[in-house]
Amino acid sequence: MSFNSSRRKSLDEALSLQIRGSHARSCALLVAEKFGLNREAVISDVAERSGIDLHNLENGESIQTAMECLEQLRRDGPPSI
Repeated sequence: MSFNSSRRKSLDEALSLQIRGSHARSCALLVAEKFGLNREAVISDVAERSGIDLHNLENGESIQTAMECLEQLRRDGPPSI
């Protein structure tokens, strides 16, 4: 699945939080693969930058914030990893 497809599903409020979180973590994997990193390094970087743990998403707003962070990492690269 592509980043944009996973992104779209992570932001789909009709889906359960659990499913949306899974798609957000898929986005983290795709960002990691793009830069030759492991997924956990990207998830840690998102947590450091945004304060959001992709393994423990609390609400739709946290997914939105995490996705914005992942989009920035995807666009600009991961300088802190």
